[in-house]
Amino acid sequence: MAERWVALGVSLALAVSIAALFLAFTACRAPPQPPQPAKPKIVLVPVNYVIDSPQVDKTVSALTSIAQRDDVAGIVLVIDSPGGTVSATEALYTALRGINKTKYAVVNGLAASGAYYVAVAADKIYAAPSSWVGNVGVIAVLWPEEYFYDIPDYVYTTGPLKYYGRELVDFYNDIERVRLNFVNAVLKGRAGKIKADPQVFETASIFTADQAKSLGLVDEIGGIFDAVRDMAQRLGLTQYEVKYLSQVANVSTAPAGAQYKVELSTLLNSTPVPIFYILPTAVQWRLPADGGGNKTPPPAAPPEKPYVVLDMAHGNMVPRSFIEVLRAELATRGYALVSAASEYQLSTLLANATGLVVVNPTAPFSRDGVRAVLNATARGVRVAYFYDMRASAVVVSSGAAYVAPYSLFAVFDPLLTYFNMSGLRAVYNFTAGGANYTENWQFVAVRPRGNWTLLRGVERLLLFSPSAVAANTPHRLEAWGYVFGYGWGNYTVAAQVGNFTFIGTVRSFTPYFITQGDNWRFFKNVVDWLVEKRPIAKKLGPVSAVIYTG
Repeated sequence: MAERWVALGVSLALAVSIAALFLAFTACRAPPQPPQPAKPKIVLVPVNYVIDSPQVDKTVSALTSIAQRDDVAGIVLVIDSPGGTVSATEALYTALRGINKTKYAVVNGLAASGAYYVAVAADKIYAAPSSWVGNVGVIAVLWPEEYFYDIPDYVYTTGPLKYYGRELVDFYNDIERVRLNFVNAVLKGRAGKIKADPQVFETASIFTADQAKSLGLVDEIGGIFDAVRDMAQRLGLTQYEVKYLSQVANVSTAPAGAQYKVELSTLLNSTPVPIFYILPTAVQWRLPADGGGNKTPPPAAPPEKPYVVLDMAHGNMVPRSFIEVLRAELATRGYALVSAASEYQLSTLLANATGLVVVNPTAPFSRDGVRAVLNATARGVRVAYFYDMRASAVVVSSGAAYVAPYSLFAVFDPLLTYFNMSGLRAVYNFTAGGANYTENWQFVAVRPRGNWTLLRGVERLLLFSPSAVAANTPHRLEAWGYVFGYGWGNYTVAAQVGNFTFIGTVRSFTPYFITQGDNWRFFKNVVDWLVEKRPIAKKLGPVSAVIYTG
């Protein structure tokens, strides 16, 4: 009996112990807590690159993804950039303006041109003590894009503005309109803060941080943590996180370190319009060092029979087909065509030459070269100077060969000035459409007038966008047409002064083109004039820069 009561007592004690343990365990467990909200974030957005579309597209995409996030309290732009393209700059600026968050900007080195344009989208701008700010303005690149040279002769278009898109005058007006967009953005973003006469923007100056603050271009001298601290205070934040944009959005940022330099070719390839909000010293202006020329000239050694010299001493861009037509015409008259590869050869060959042909030089005649030509014309040697802005030739640059228009490499040549001439741009008929290709806007029909030997038997010329020349002489050929940048008018496309003749077209005398109208007759007249039987005096000593017209 006693054993039974002992067993019952043990069972009861175990039950009580288990219940006590259960109650203790239940009492010790913490009640479930609701999830804690994420700390507010101040996001740092680096703009430490040349502002172009690829990088800006990434930045704008990331900004769009965080614009609606409740945990993003504000944005601090960290700027160290020389600016960039107009389209990319305005895309970043408008995206920032559209984000309904508090925005500060910190200039941490450089905020020039388009980079400052972006900065004025912020509510407040800070600048580190050694920063540079400003350069409010625009640059436009007229080289090597289409606005500088006439459309190449190997490009055919069906309307006068198909290639250009707009006239050159309109392009210049666009530059001013783009500049005003920049100025207006600054005046809007800094409304009530600008302390200087707005005319300060006319100079496109760049200022130190202290100067920028005194002018009202920035608000405070300070860095990233100054801006972050002030923003947090303004927003009433006591607990917050500071994160870079790449840490809160799926975006790859620009490489570490600010990018201050950009190749001109990269800049041009990044935008359809060559107008930029950029500090000009940030552009690497690398131009081709050698315009090259036709590398298959006729032999240089003077033959036994009479000859005409072809100048190849000045990087001349001569279409090969033009050389063949000229050589053939001279051969039928018993003359050879020899080339001069240097000014020394040119001077030597002119001693016994009947004529000289110069085509599209890309390097100017030197003083000795000018003297040699003037000496020759004074003795009776005749010179035909062909100048065709649209003519193209094979150019070799850095080991690569490509077709390029002469206008890409044209230089100021003093030789023309000694005959009171100056080359201009190409002439077009500026019409649209046509029943056949000869009525295309690039072909200019000319009906010669006047008693000039070179026009003998010529009733109608059909010239392929001939180049105009400024000249004052009774012997000249005029074409009614349109020149971009000048407008409609009568333009001289060929002129003669004594033994010197300017002809503003080359392509018109190549196969197919030379068969149009009386082009071939005119060219034959030029060759006849070059080799006309006449007395040519022996080589003279140095001559003065007096034009021989007799």
